[in-house]
Amino acid sequence: MNITVTGRHMNVSDNLRDYAEKKIKKLDRYFNQLIDAHVILAVEKLDHISEVVMNGDGVQFHGKERAADLYSAIDLLLAKMERQISRYKEKHQMHKGPEKSETASYNITDRGGKEVVLRQVSNKPVDTVEAFLQMRIDKKDFILFKKGINKIEADADYTNKNYSVIYRDRNGLKMVEIPFDKADAYMPTDRFVSYALDIVDDSPTNPKVKFNKLNSCDLMKLTLHEAILEIDRSMQMFLPFFNIESEYLNVIFKNGNTYEVLVPAF
Repeated sequence: MNITVTGRHMNVSDNLRDYAEKKIKKLDRYFNQLIDAHVILAVEKLDHISEVVMNGDGVQFHGKERAADLYSAIDLLLAKMERQISRYKEKHQMHKGPEKSETASYNITDRGGKEVVLRQVSNKPVDTVEAFLQMRIDKKDFILFKKGINKIEADADYTNKNYSVIYRDRNGLKMVEIPFDKADAYMPTDRFVSYALDIVDDSPTNPKVKFNKLNSCDLMKLTLHEAILEIDRSMQMFLPFFNIESEYLNVIFKNGNTYEVLVPAF
């Protein structure tokens, strides 16, 4: 595993760097598919902070700890990441299913008696431009995807929950996400951040896309049953919505006479 250690607004001594690298290296014993790890150390007033983002084969882990000194913060971070990786491995050993690049589907019946197919999307983290490109390759007007992070900016652990949706409506392309710092907002409407997509370069292999933040989000907040009623009423081909029962982003669409719903893979 390749490990980098940097300081946020501070210089990292050689001793501290070596200590962090040796501690994080121990995580290889728990998960041998780790590829790289980025550790950031910082001091904010009385808090000494250590953070890490680790990328593996189709998975990403993130953690943050505070302590009275940086060495203790690193020790706490190591313990947290050991627990996080152990939980991940236990879950995947108990629920063996399709490979991460595939999707799983489940048939359910909603409370109105409608037959619905739930399709779990891949849990492999991708960036927003890659997701846009995949949507275009699939020749669709929507995609639900797990958004990877390439810099540390979240207080919460990265626990496979940062899903986003890109879709086309009558005003153009949009993206809606729920950032880490908004995931626990009291009101669901306070959680969303919406963007308008500006295609700067429409290259078929390497497009350049600007994501312009919008002041409001018009994504509907519905139960699954309400989403079925809404897509029937509006006669739309698809409908992205915030599922107020699961509290995650979903996309419902019709495949012939069948209702299908894209949901996060957990």
